[in-house]
Amino acid sequence: MEDTEPPKEKENLKEPSCHLCEHLKSGKDWLPILKERKDSTLAPHPYCRSCGLVRNIGPDRAKKLGFYTEVLSELERYLRLEYSKRGKHKLTESQKRLMVKDMEEDILFNDIYGSIASAQEERFVEIVRKYRQDITRMEIMYYLE
Repeated sequence: MEDTEPPKEKENLKEPSCHLCEHLKSGKDWLPILKERKDSTLAPHPYCRSCGLVRNIGPDRAKKLGFYTEVLSELERYLRLEYSKRGKHKLTESQKRLMVKDMEEDILFNDIYGSIASAQEERFVEIVRKYRQDITRMEIMYYLE
């Protein structure tokens, strides 16, 4: 027995996921700013008119992927200078490409509208340590600051 439902109706049943949204800026809502202190201040936050996601405008604002690729370059420079005599501790081009590829595929780095910097930093440390276990978390965090 054949399916009687046309394919177009099946496609309409799919709900758009938020990471595919282009975040069209709409008006602003007065919401609290996320701060480390207990007191909070209200400020107008832009939100997406398509999916309704509210943008973080606080101090923990997400950064674009270019910031993290620059951190990888600084980390590479550090490893090259620190271990120049031995040469085996350099960050290779293939390792950098794999790290950037992982970041490009991760929603935290692609959707800065709905991400926070602290979550991005933790994920960045995980990605770098996935390919280079010899680099400590403290060394990576030093270059993120």
